[in-house]
Amino acid sequence: MITTGSSTSEKKSLCPECETKAYLATMELTPELLEELSLAEPVTEDTVLQETYNSRLAICKNCARLIGNMTCAECGCFVQFRAKRKTAFCAMGKW
Repeated sequence: MITTGSSTSEKKSLCPECETKAYLATMELTPELLEELSLAEPVTEDTVLQETYNSRLAICKNCARLIGNMTCAECGCFVQFRAKRKTAFCAMGKW
């Protein structure tokens, strides 16, 4: 989780999606497993269409700031989860 502020009481999460995915930190993740977990999530009103999701992931996969085909070095998110949300955006402004 990326935080801001200098003390514990001032810290604020920049990615609410990450807070709900704390269990991922205990797993040995691969890009394939992360993709599988992302696709298994229920569809909600905040879920983008599959075409939009695929387009966003393609942009992320071609970005120099992507680490291990999973993590955005700019914001620290798992791109497979962030790309699914209508309310999410690319920290680099690419989508």
